[in-house]
Amino acid sequence: MKDKFRKFMTGRYGVDQLSNGLNVLFFILVILGILTRNNIILFLSLVPMIYNYFRMFSKNFSKRYNENRIYTNMMSPVYNFVDKIKYKFQKNKKRDKKKYKYYHCKNCGQELRIPRGKGKVTITCPICKHSFDGRS
Repeated sequence: MKDKFRKFMTGRYGVDQLSNGLNVLFFILVILGILTRNNIILFLSLVPMIYNYFRMFSKNFSKRYNENRIYTNMMSPVYNFVDKIKYKFQKNKKRDKKKYKYYHCKNCGQELRIPRGKGKVTITCPICKHSFDGRS
């Protein structure tokens, strides 16, 4: 069975970030439709799912790739925000506070890590090359 599906999907676009976003939208609309008992919302929830299947089985790679590129460009601020939240709650950062001191670049906002116990140091951001002084 797996082999038949694999052969069927050969030459087709498959799943990407936009497909995952459409799945999330589908589930949000279904839950909203169930909670409000609104059949129109339940019916509209089929639109992202049908479009998702259309994209998955499409053989036009260039159009599907461009759609996904536009979607990821629009959603990049959301992804960056979620990544920042995830990073703030990581256990490694709490454990590393004894060994490292964290600074934020005043120019681009990049978080920088320097080892503790080195005294006064000049910190250079690897992203924007801005330099500033700090104590480790």
